[in-house]
Amino acid sequence: MVKNLTLKLFPVLLSLLFIFPLLKESISSFIIILICINTICYKIASKEYSFIDYKTALLTIPFWIILVNSVFVNTFGKSITPLQHALFFLIIPVFFSLIPKQFFTLEKINSYLTILKKTCLLIAVIYIFSFFINRPSSEFFVVFQNVSSFRNYIYYDFTLFTIHPTYYTTILILCAAHSFNRVLNDKKYIELLYILFFLLISFLLLTRLTIILFVLVLIGMLLFRGKIETKQRVVLTAITIGLITALSLLTPGIKTRFIELYNSYNKPPVNVSYDSTNIRKAILDCSITISKENFLYGIGFENLQAKLNECYGEHYDSSFYKSQNYLTHNYYFYILVSSGIIGFLFYICYLIFVIQTCLKTNVFLFKIFLFSTLIVCLIEDYLYRHYGVLYFNLLLICFIQYHKNYNSNKLT
Repeated sequence: MVKNLTLKLFPVLLSLLFIFPLLKESISSFIIILICINTICYKIASKEYSFIDYKTALLTIPFWIILVNSVFVNTFGKSITPLQHALFFLIIPVFFSLIPKQFFTLEKINSYLTILKKTCLLIAVIYIFSFFINRPSSEFFVVFQNVSSFRNYIYYDFTLFTIHPTYYTTILILCAAHSFNRVLNDKKYIELLYILFFLLISFLLLTRLTIILFVLVLIGMLLFRGKIETKQRVVLTAITIGLITALSLLTPGIKTRFIELYNSYNKPPVNVSYDSTNIRKAILDCSITISKENFLYGIGFENLQAKLNECYGEHYDSSFYKSQNYLTHNYYFYILVSSGIIGFLFYICYLIFVIQTCLKTNVFLFKIFLFSTLIVCLIEDYLYRHYGVLYFNLLLICFIQYHKNYNSNKLT
């Protein structure tokens, strides 16, 4: 009876988890706790006491980097927050690898991704409607300090969802690839609506790197994937290029956001004269400086923010860091600066294992998911934040379990 109940709960809980972009952090964390409890109950009821294999254990390396650094190098009591942020690196690989394999079939993975797509589509629609309900329509075209009114509204005034727009648009890359795959392989042209909305909202949010990745994925899939005829491929290519061109020309603030990269990169923040580009350059310079000074063991995860703020104050005549905390905005530097070269080398080993696993599967969507996320980690502390580390570990274990249990490349 208990076993049957747990088997019925797995698809419900997993499906609920895939609406995480809509949920507050506490709610998605609670769902994961329920999944863990359900997994334990299933293993006990079915009398299956096998534990994880060594490959699954390798997926938990980032958690151990932070734990070991906190215990042996720095003050453990002050490291609770970084450890909390890294818990998904431990919990998701361990417990999700023990979930019965029938919940990671091709049909189930496609179902989970469809739920994720519908969730992201709902967010996009709500973003747009909320702006026009709360702002005059004329404000849509206003651009101030290289940023559109729409972007400012979503970043600073919209409070219904707590997911950061960059994290949200990173998820859209995988969602769009899933839809475009169905268009190219199964001729399900209704999926183009997802792509249209996802591309539109990415441009409106002016998330530069994810826009570039989004466009590259679409063009790459048009050129190298799919079973459609040449005529259909030409039509789809023309429509895609036309849409991208129109959005590039008409989206408020898009041109100035990219021009800002050229104009501001070598201009340090001064007083109130700063923008996202020169702030990121300041963060990068300070991250490099601190990592050189603490090369072997790092400064400790709990000391990172204070040390960065100290560096900002010493090197920049600006208050940009006083109104908002800025971490490394690069997850690779987050590991390097905090845990030193020793921790960083272990993290590189983790990445090599994950990338090798991905390439062995030959699953196209796995590649899109993994490499887009790892690239975004160059400009964000993506795997430090709740939504980033949840998305990454959740999709990673789903793809790995699918390939491990079914040894199939159908999910392409």
